[in-house]
Amino acid sequence: MAYRLAENKGDSVAVPRLVFAKLPELEEDWLRVALYVIDTGETEPARIAAALRLKADEPARRALAYWKGAGLLSSDETPAARGDLEAAPRARLTTAEVTAAAQVDASIAGLVQECQRLMGGVVTQTDTNIFVSMYLSDGMPVDMILLGVAHFAAKGKRSARYIERALLGWQRDGIDSGEAAERYLQLLERRAAHEQEAAELFGFADAKFTKAESRAIADWYESFGYDAAMIAEAIAYADEKKNVKYVNGILRAWYTKGYRTVRDVMDESARRAENVRAAEPAATHNILGGGLRRAPRIPKTPGKEGETP
Repeated sequence: MAYRLAENKGDSVAVPRLVFAKLPELEEDWLRVALYVIDTGETEPARIAAALRLKADEPARRALAYWKGAGLLSSDETPAARGDLEAAPRARLTTAEVTAAAQVDASIAGLVQECQRLMGGVVTQTDTNIFVSMYLSDGMPVDMILLGVAHFAAKGKRSARYIERALLGWQRDGIDSGEAAERYLQLLERRAAHEQEAAELFGFADAKFTKAESRAIADWYESFGYDAAMIAEAIAYADEKKNVKYVNGILRAWYTKGYRTVRDVMDESARRAENVRAAEPAATHNILGGGLRRAPRIPKTPGKEGETP
């Protein structure tokens, strides 16, 4: 049976050519996510997963990260309104309400006792009301609250109001369970390690990156899938323009061209050199500045073995 494209009834959307160019390498559901985002503008993983009937949010998150790296999406750098950051819980409980709830829910006493232990001292009644309100009014699981308290207390942030704002922010970002919170904290640890590694590759001592720089560095590892050797190669290419913004442009261009390893970059340099020699046999200068690039040497760091050749 033969087919032909049906007449356009005016219910179509424009799909960027970039999407068609990436079709051969797309993983399952990535095309569906791209088309849904193009049609609706929705970029919240949980809502995308629900609309497309995905089994979990994670496939949507991976798809969004891929399309951001490919250039279809960009980071939303619109600053949040200060009122959102400082917002109080939707319904903070009173002391009387907390006392009454504790009589019928044994989890509350355990929550308060563990918060007291993690914060290293007596938890005031105001703090108690905040923690219990997150559990009862905001619907946060106890293990999620405790993971947050442990995380921030370890960083010296022992204000219940500070922890409250942070956890409500997590919740708005779709972190709604202890397991999700644990994965998020592990992600933060990996990002901190990646920033430290990047600082060493740049030769920065005690680098403090801006939020934009931190997002770029996270993309190198998470969206592009690059390792230290690839980042070191981009830094070497940047030469005197050795800063995060310039190196990010190099890595983004390489990713778009399909370069995944240092060998890919070196092979392309070799092809360009052969083309130049074929086109200009009489030329005596080397436009590549002394021959093919060699893979950069990566500085050793404690706990790591070996060097990239």
